[in-house]
Amino acid sequence: MNSRLFEDGNEKIFTIGRICELNDEEIEHNHMPHLHDFYSIFWIESGEAIHATEFVEYSLGADTILFVPPGLKHRMYIDKSVGGTYIVFNEDFIQYNRKNHVPLKEYKLFNNPDFKSLITVVPEKREKLRNITRLISEELQNRDDYSQDIVLSLLHLFLLESRRIFDQQYQSPKEEPDTTPDTTIIRFKQLIEENYMTQKNVTPYAEMLNMNPSCLNELAKRTTGITAGELIRNRVIDETKKLLYSSSMSGKEIAFELGFDDPAYFSRFFRKYTGLTLKEFRQNSRKKYH
Repeated sequence: MNSRLFEDGNEKIFTIGRICELNDEEIEHNHMPHLHDFYSIFWIESGEAIHATEFVEYSLGADTILFVPPGLKHRMYIDKSVGGTYIVFNEDFIQYNRKNHVPLKEYKLFNNPDFKSLITVVPEKREKLRNITRLISEELQNRDDYSQDIVLSLLHLFLLESRRIFDQQYQSPKEEPDTTPDTTIIRFKQLIEENYMTQKNVTPYAEMLNMNPSCLNELAKRTTGITAGELIRNRVIDETKKLLYSSSMSGKEIAFELGFDDPAYFSRFFRKYTGLTLKEFRQNSRKKYH
């Protein structure tokens, strides 16, 4: 099973396939830190895989579904011994039928404050989800004028069923964790996600965490191996790379998008920490992945 719906003119992407059918190049690419401009779902039905981000690392056993948002730097340790299904789609496909469009943020599967982006499929739900993926694959094998609407509806059904499981598995009252280095650094990374476009210095984050900036730098270095300032800077660089790869925005437009008032300074900033100009990175990344 490997079904693809791709319309180059409108850039709508939807793919569903078996994990065991991934080729060697795709498997090797997943082993390296990378980011995508599309959403990914990995349903592990047998075997084991590992998913790692800068925040957390998950061990994915049988009956686990993982949800990966676009723009997340991650690694996926997976091979052909793993049984299961993967689904890939982009924002253009989700917004294809705007009349019935449901923003993905409302599902809270791909983005949530506790970095819980996976669910465990309970036996009574397994067959229902399998039926949905089977219907999607059948629809893509026999396309007509209704296929995109049907596939989109089935995808939303899959996500809604997954969200139901998610809510049941994470509904227990959350106790306030003790303040530990791990919880502090996770909160710091959350704050970076929320503020990196407007706050690029350590001091504002230290104030939000009721810490001294030098203490935050020391904690970050001890916990992650790099300073707080580097964590902030790396997030800005990652977002720049994402926009260069997945959009047609100019360097000047990206600079303003990311909160830089001086596009020339932004260009020097990017080159200093990547060794490449904005144009060189865009050309190299598109040659590699297109």
